[in-house]
Amino acid sequence: MIPRSPLDAWLAARMGQMDAPGLPDSTVEAWQMAELRRTLAWARHASPFFAQKLADVELHALRTRSNMPLLPRMTAVDIAAPGLLTVSQDDVARVVTMSTSGTSGPPKRLYFSEADLARTRDFFAVGMRTLCGAGDTILVLLPGRREHGVADLLTKALPDMHAHVVLPPEQYTPETLPDLVAGAHVTTLIAAPTQLAGLLGPLDATFRGRVRAVLSSGEPLPVKLRAAIASAWGCAVFDHWGMTETGYGGGVECAAHSGYHLREADLLIEVADPLTGTLLPDETTGEILVTTLGARALPLLRYRTGDAGRMLPGPCPCGSLLRRLDAVPGRLSANGPGVAQPTKGWSTHQ
Repeated sequence: MIPRSPLDAWLAARMGQMDAPGLPDSTVEAWQMAELRRTLAWARHASPFFAQKLADVELHALRTRSNMPLLPRMTAVDIAAPGLLTVSQDDVARVVTMSTSGTSGPPKRLYFSEADLARTRDFFAVGMRTLCGAGDTILVLLPGRREHGVADLLTKALPDMHAHVVLPPEQYTPETLPDLVAGAHVTTLIAAPTQLAGLLGPLDATFRGRVRAVLSSGEPLPVKLRAAIASAWGCAVFDHWGMTETGYGGGVECAAHSGYHLREADLLIEVADPLTGTLLPDETTGEILVTTLGARALPLLRYRTGDAGRMLPGPCPCGSLLRRLDAVPGRLSANGPGVAQPTKGWSTHQ
């Protein structure tokens, strides 16, 4: 029997509901929309940008996800604009500066409060229970060792599940990892597909029989790379989707490997027509839009990620009735409705 995603119980607790396998999406939808109305009312009060952006929006009309197109979409250019911050500078714990892709404008700055980062750590601690648990040793190869970077957030989150976290030397090579893996009794690996592709082959003998689960994150995971890792290392391979704008966490596969279970307590995810912003039906590929829920240092409203995606129909084989996002194949092509897959790390000819 496939265990149900731990994110269901986590979401139910955040909603004040008793955890039950039958938590319906309609209940989650109503809760999310109430959270959205509160979030937007607060953002409109606290931010000059949102005061202007939402001046003509009737918040009480936002009752179901089908009402989301009543709201404007945000872009990377908006994030680079002044007036978005909804807290004082003293309440900002982390600032991430990123280039605004495709424009010559100013870089976008993403602001995170300690409360924002605590929610990310909470999601990491729960989501990782899908593939590991108490007593496991987790090797984190992802970047971001500095305070509040992704590796740092994972390192601080995972002890909550009584797991041990190890980091490699900052200037490691595949040749330096076997002693670390064996000496620390590593059972779980977290890495980006580019990193995983570089380890495939040189570390097959080291990982096989030791590493039971791998979490891929940071880039789209090619189907052939996933299969090659599972075969060579004899382990389960899980995929995670997220981005800096969401505080790194977004959604993670369960043991059924049938799409990402979403971070519904903190994010409202849509798949929309990239031209019009109209919501698309399940199994139709469009642009992933992200709206953050709850008080944030920098709220996002229907933020255009540029990632291609589609929602999956029906319940998950794990028993969850909640929405799932299919594996993200890459970025929307700038030249049309197609998907432009990244070429780094592994062949994309699947």
